[in-house]
Amino acid sequence: MDRRDCTGRLPSRSAQTTAAYEGRYHQLYGQAVRERIGASDVAGVVEWFCDQHGRWAQSTIRQYRATLMQRVEWENLHADARDWLEGRLRKGPEPKRKGPRKTSARKRKSLPREEFKRIALVTSQSEHPDDRLLTGLLSFGVVLCLRPGEYHSARLSDSTLIVQNAKASNGRANGLERQIDISGLREVTISELRTFLELLRKAAQAAGSIKRLHNRLAARLARRCKRVGIRRVSLYTLRHVGLATAKNSMSPVEVAAAAGHASVRTAVTSYAKKRFGWKIKWVCRPLPVSIAAVGGINKTFRPRQSPTPVEYFPATEDAFLPDWVPSPGWDLPEPDIDDDPDRDGFAPRFF
Repeated sequence: MDRRDCTGRLPSRSAQTTAAYEGRYHQLYGQAVRERIGASDVAGVVEWFCDQHGRWAQSTIRQYRATLMQRVEWENLHADARDWLEGRLRKGPEPKRKGPRKTSARKRKSLPREEFKRIALVTSQSEHPDDRLLTGLLSFGVVLCLRPGEYHSARLSDSTLIVQNAKASNGRANGLERQIDISGLREVTISELRTFLELLRKAAQAAGSIKRLHNRLAARLARRCKRVGIRRVSLYTLRHVGLATAKNSMSPVEVAAAAGHASVRTAVTSYAKKRFGWKIKWVCRPLPVSIAAVGGINKTFRPRQSPTPVEYFPATEDAFLPDWVPSPGWDLPEPDIDDDPDRDGFAPRFF
């Protein structure tokens, strides 16, 4: 097959482009293997790719097609087989139609600590049951990086939090479940988490559905943001902040495992950047079994660059949220306030 372009010239690729295509092919291969049985060679990957109608934008399809074209050229294939695959790729999948932006694109992805404190102060001082739940979601949301819907199936086993991945059915999760080591948290905080999970499940049952409860809590959180004079924060914002903060302490593959992703790419490209994270000591980490289920290259995040220096929490009585944000009314003892703000990490500052 003649591979000349519309100008009559044979296209060339730089060494950098060739390497980028090769790396992208391995990502596509891994995704194809996870989603389709039998996609074990380049022909299987091409078939999988061409069947993904409405999944990607035209620009993404163009990049993936070029990647697979290069791989087909490299394979030791019969001329007829090569021509057939290239013809299949030229047709490719249908691009997705323009519609509403993805959920992650509509949500606020950053939340400065000062704004967080203002919201948490309002919810923690209220006796309303929904405000108690919001305090828990605020507190644990930026520590555990769970999706809002994942709390309802999460369970504790000693010092391990077992989370049922919300997107395991479509091949984008690192297994049906992920396991997070929370042994770095204080016992009182783990007890708070156990109580919070139980209260949240009961609230969802009383509301009639998880979605109905979340809509109610999201609307209440929006009103709290308006009351303290900040831009609206969604429940999903807390996950963004948690993952951005985790990027300051963990490798991409660890961040992906903590988020429940099958690939390191998702957290890197679709979630808040490292610069929006809080500089704190991170104490909740995924277990090796969850890390091993993540695909992709285990790189490191680039060093943090900030126009202004970022300090750790000061060791004073008003550091972050010690005593003026009490337990959300669950009748549990309050932890001691230490002189060392990083003694056992982040979560104790919420209760």
